[in-house]
Amino acid sequence: MDELMGFVTGNKNRQKLLALLGSKGEMDAARIAKNMHVVKPSVDRIIAELVEKELLSENGGVYGLTDLGMSIERSIHAI
Repeated sequence: MDELMGFVTGNKNRQKLLALLGSKGEMDAARIAKNMHVVKPSVDRIIAELVEKELLSENGGVYGLTDLGMSIERSIHAI
């Protein structure tokens, strides 16, 4: 858990993406990029990293937090 916290907090955009999905719910990559004001290729890379770490899940091009992702997002938000 601490390793995942460090992974997420080590990059502001990873942290922003988890916070965005934690507050707004599921959305596609283009909408995430628009909300974060980050170019879509960067968002695609961050999404891939978070999916690999099992913090995000994908369903038909729409991304949402997994239970683990929600737990990490809440822990970071509480700091």
